[in-house]
Amino acid sequence: MKLLPQLRNFTRGKFLIAVLVAAVAAGQDFVENTLETGENLFSSIPLSILTAGAAGSFFAFKTEDPAGYRGFLLGQPFATMDRVDNLIFGEALPVSTATLWIAGRLSDSVKMENTGEELCRGLLYTYSIVQTLKYATGRTRPDGSSNRSFPSGHAAGASCTAAVLWNRYGPEVGIPLSALALYTCVSRVNLGKHFPSDVVLGAAIGAACGIASAIADNNEEGKSGFFSFSLSVDTEGRIGLW
Repeated sequence: MKLLPQLRNFTRGKFLIAVLVAAVAAGQDFVENTLETGENLFSSIPLSILTAGAAGSFFAFKTEDPAGYRGFLLGQPFATMDRVDNLIFGEALPVSTATLWIAGRLSDSVKMENTGEELCRGLLYTYSIVQTLKYATGRTRPDGSSNRSFPSGHAAGASCTAAVLWNRYGPEVGIPLSALALYTCVSRVNLGKHFPSDVVLGAAIGAACGIASAIADNNEEGKSGFFSFSLSVDTEGRIGLW
């Protein structure tokens, strides 16, 4: 039982260091794409999502119950789903993402490697922003377990993953993952780990970082643009905003 807190500490606290070390090993392209991902956060679409998320989170904060909404999903199926979801988008997500990237490099699978790299870049910024805000705000969770409630890291990670994989594999993958990300937000509130305002901002941060990471790859690979200014859908079902 003592191993689990240590695992949480490694995956959430040391993941950023591990990715930076991997970036050096991967070479200059990853470093350049990582810097471009950060720049893309200030482009119109990611910035609009962050702004909308901040506004929505503020509204939720003003209207939510100070006691939270723990246990509003009744029944054993939800309890089981919550535990599975907690694992997938908690400790397992950064580990599986880094593993995917490394496996792609070792197997010379360009598609797998690019997917893993894009996820790592998106999560690098996602977790950096989330952890900074958690320590800066020190909000106590509804269940009182810690003062790292705002914003939700699970909601952020799930939303980032959905955005990245929607871009790379189209709506047939993106829509189910977006639905799963939405359930993750609901689940975190149901478990008493977060308030609604926590998950609203967390989801916005993750989606914005995932899109910023996708834009960097779209520019590099000469794609038509996942997110730009005018709405379109390409032959593979990817959404383009020109």
